[in-house]
Amino acid sequence: MERSCEESHELGEKWVITLSGTVKESLWRYLAEFVGTFILVLFGDGAIVASLLTNTPDYGFIMVAWGFGAVLAIYAVGPISGAHINPNVTLAFAVTKRLKWRDVIPYIIFQILGAAAAASVLLIFWGSVIAQIDPPPFLYAKVGAAFFAEYPNPFFWGAYWPNSLNPSGGSLYSQLNQVFPLWKGAFAEALMTFLLLLIVVAVTDSDSPFYNQSLAPWAIGIGYVMPFLLFEAQLTGGMINEARSWGPMLALYLFGYRTGAFNFRGQYFFVYGIPDFIGGILGVLFWDYVVKPYIKTFIKRNS
Repeated sequence: MERSCEESHELGEKWVITLSGTVKESLWRYLAEFVGTFILVLFGDGAIVASLLTNTPDYGFIMVAWGFGAVLAIYAVGPISGAHINPNVTLAFAVTKRLKWRDVIPYIIFQILGAAAAASVLLIFWGSVIAQIDPPPFLYAKVGAAFFAEYPNPFFWGAYWPNSLNPSGGSLYSQLNQVFPLWKGAFAEALMTFLLLLIVVAVTDSDSPFYNQSLAPWAIGIGYVMPFLLFEAQLTGGMINEARSWGPMLALYLFGYRTGAFNFRGQYFFVYGIPDFIGGILGVLFWDYVVKPYIKTFIKRNS
């Protein structure tokens, strides 16, 4: 009886040690997502905010900043968490059993917090200047688009944005809906997130002939993010990453902005939210069930 109690005590201690190790390992991965998303948004949004404040938008500079931000973030935290730094990656990987479902919510929360921290740093540096351009509590489209995506991108299509952002407000609002309907932005975001996830798994799947841990960050950051944003930024701002918008929204809200261009026309459900998640999941499924089997068959046939 005494021996049985001792064995139970030893098993209990081992279970506690194992649980403690698992929790610690998980926390390191979650913190890695925080750091990776912080790096990405600090580079990307930092370039946009600098362009806004100097009134000299240089979109090549902005795209390079996003591309190198992605590369550095992946190199920095990839070995720890996989460097999702994007809720679309996290959800798509969970759906396709590349990530455990219990990690989905913590990953996304830490991604959002990392993006919010990066935006907060920018507001610490430039908040007083931004408040002169656009005093809180009403957030106008250009300042909003410097921190998170807006559809259509007001840096290109400012003439179509109603100053009041009033959904019932006059001809400009009607014209905006005619020229830039929500379905067009939703299709662009879904398509580009589909392609992003397709490229991510093509260079990170160990069964892929393109698999290369050293070059994967460059393929994702420079090979996709920069050319894609140069093409699609003019339309939706090229979000393809909810954390990079939700985090800065939180920072701006805490800074004092309470209304305005946060969810104009419901775009964060119908353009950026649901379409991005669907596009990302379809991108990984397309790789798993169409591209990957074909590549395996092709290699086998020609070996």
